[in-house]
Amino acid sequence: MNAEATTRIAIERLLEAIESRDLRRVRRALHPSARWQNVPHPAAEGRDAVMALLGGILCWSERVRWDVHHVSIEGTNGSVERLDRFWLQGEEYAVACHGVFSVDMATRTVISVRDYVDLGEWRQRVNPVLGVMASRPAAAVVSAHLTAISTAASLAMASHYALDATIECPSGKITGWDAIADYCEALAAGPGCQMIWGDVSLRGISSRGIAEVMVEWRLPAGEGTPQSGCDIYEVRDGRITKRVTTRDL
Repeated sequence: MNAEATTRIAIERLLEAIESRDLRRVRRALHPSARWQNVPHPAAEGRDAVMALLGGILCWSERVRWDVHHVSIEGTNGSVERLDRFWLQGEEYAVACHGVFSVDMATRTVISVRDYVDLGEWRQRVNPVLGVMASRPAAAVVSAHLTAISTAASLAMASHYALDATIECPSGKITGWDAIADYCEALAAGPGCQMIWGDVSLRGISSRGIAEVMVEWRLPAGEGTPQSGCDIYEVRDGRITKRVTTRDL
């Protein structure tokens, strides 16, 4: 495969990962030393910084679609003219971008993105809704998470967690968004997503201060003994940063 073909595939893989809203796929499509610059603003340096740049809006979006209008590939570089579209709280927010992508041939991942975009106009339109998402009460964030659990939507479940979130449960500790997303997939495939919540008034959700929520839960018996316990959630800036699960004896 020649350099142009490899470059095109690597760029397409990143764009498809972004549209999927699965941060694990986005991370795999980026080089460990990746940088992303919204010109002329300072660049996010390193893959973790790029994930922090993209993670918030990807997780809060119900849907993402980047419409590519023109692509030009030369060697390890690609020029992509596109319209980035995000759906937040049922409304579409779109911004025109011209990105210059560079690909590392050894890893076949994107190592650099220079995006030319009118950030002033974009922020004026989207920042208010992002502010609303970030300032939601902890109970509202947890309630949305429980809804995702009840529908066995694993990606929606993971989307409520911060990138550096942790889950502490009897079986051990889970650290970071990627590992939590893996855990949510396993949970969605098992009996855990058939929790008996009842209606809103019977869910056993109680606020413990501004940023902490306790949820009492019960799992159906299935083939074994019914289980019950509680989860303590800590929420910051509209995302779950920590969950501690205990089971009743």
